[in-house]
Amino acid sequence: MDAVLEVQDDVDDYVNEDELLAFEQEQQMIDAAEEDRLLAESEEQAVIDDYIERQYVEQCLSEQEDEEVLIELMQQQQLEEDEEVIDSIPNEQPKQTVEDLEGEGIKEGEEDDDEDESDNTPINEAAHRQIKLLMMQHNPLDICVKEEELSISCFGITRLKYKLNDNGWQWILNYLETGCYEDFGVDPLEVSDIDCESRVKGLIEQGYNIARVPFLRETEAYIELCAFFRYGKLFFSIRRSDDFMKYLIEKGL
Repeated sequence: MDAVLEVQDDVDDYVNEDELLAFEQEQQMIDAAEEDRLLAESEEQAVIDDYIERQYVEQCLSEQEDEEVLIELMQQQQLEEDEEVIDSIPNEQPKQTVEDLEGEGIKEGEEDDDEDESDNTPINEAAHRQIKLLMMQHNPLDICVKEEELSISCFGITRLKYKLNDNGWQWILNYLETGCYEDFGVDPLEVSDIDCESRVKGLIEQGYNIARVPFLRETEAYIELCAFFRYGKLFFSIRRSDDFMKYLIEKGL
């Protein structure tokens, strides 16, 4: 009887081992099929990603070509307009004596003012177009802010003079912060003086990144400040006063 039971146990163990082996083989086949499916999906996704990347590169190249063509057209247009401006400026007339001017009822000072105004108008228009072209090329601009005008420098350009008004100031700030060059119809003929102290306070109140520049002994009468932007910097040189110094100290500058 015991021998029969042992034989039965051996048969049961053999059957259980065969079932376990078959289950393991089946599980291995399932795992292999799942691995093949994941591999196929990965290869398919790689093909899709490669296609999307090629489309993006082609689009970027196309946009770059369009931008280069636009810049070339702007440069050509600017050259033509500048030539027209130069041609439109009258040649220098022979100088008149004081007696001649008094005979015509014109004072020397009035004549000089009219000549300065007529000379600055086309120059400021050309400067506006040049600045916009530099913006379209995404050049970082270093701008010195003075009471009467801006002095703009970048790679290849040094101290380009430009007069502006409130709309022009917002145009400059918008480019420095965002890189957008659209001037929204700023008129370069409408110019006004710049209150540098008020401009600096406005930037500080709006939370722009502004730092004081260490000053030298011979320039202690002025306070040097620099405002940092993504597309350039603004430099200010403001005459020292107790009220302005107190304001800067209150703001942590």
